[in-house]
Amino acid sequence: MKWKQGWGEYTDIKYLDCWRETKSFCAVMNYSQFIERLENTPNQKEREKLIEFFYYSYRVYSDTLIKLHKNHIPLNPKICIQTQESYDFYMETLFWLLNQLKMGVEPAWFITFHYEHPSEKVKKLKETSFTEGWRDRIFFKDLCSLHYYKYWVNRRNNEDQVYEDTSQIRNVLLRYLYGIKRLNRTDKKEFPNIFFFHEKGKTKLQYHTHLLIPKKNLNPDFNNQKDLSWLFNDFIRHKRKCFSKWKHIDVRPVNDKEGLIGYLNKETNPNHISFDFFNSIPIKTNNA
Repeated sequence: MKWKQGWGEYTDIKYLDCWRETKSFCAVMNYSQFIERLENTPNQKEREKLIEFFYYSYRVYSDTLIKLHKNHIPLNPKICIQTQESYDFYMETLFWLLNQLKMGVEPAWFITFHYEHPSEKVKKLKETSFTEGWRDRIFFKDLCSLHYYKYWVNRRNNEDQVYEDTSQIRNVLLRYLYGIKRLNRTDKKEFPNIFFFHEKGKTKLQYHTHLLIPKKNLNPDFNNQKDLSWLFNDFIRHKRKCFSKWKHIDVRPVNDKEGLIGYLNKETNPNHISFDFFNSIPIKTNNA
């Protein structure tokens, strides 16, 4: 049985055949990562140790049987689901997002930005001055106190603070990209369906945000990747202090919206919803 979605072909049976005793979604979906590490390990003893570690580390999940949804679809291979509750939570959120696409949401641009971190408040100083910089010693002077550092690290890991920063960013986007200045006058202009997703990534240090914006009613001067990237990096970035001072704001066109939605929803679990229901502008349903 084989399906094809935005991240390419995905074969459940292939994984299950290689790991028949495993009932855990986590073990099945991480099998591809295990194979990749195994192929990159030439030493036979290291290979045997890797195989043994993989087998015994995932036996602990073999008693966790996850009942699949009747409308189950292939999931992004980067997610790791270990419980029935996590699976149900993830699938219901994914189905809601996919239904938004069916109702008419048409994301055209995929934008990723990071927030300012106190580690950015450092100054580079040279201790030596050799020709062409070769063998120069460089150190960094901290421009913030320890109290300031801890304070902002906590705020950057606070979801409520991320929502507050995102609301300000959304207002700037609506004004300069869609010409909407008064947010309380929904009767005068059609508001675009913009989606925000917050996640911590692999390092889990602090939140960063993914943004989907539509082409409809977008300022025609910025309806291309080059100009839109300039607008975010050289203009919008300076309108709000919460943006990272040095991390590039990535702007890409959306080529496969269903696959992208599955990717952006990968960190959703019972303790965290990646999709920002507070600041996003979805299509309202009759049940909303």
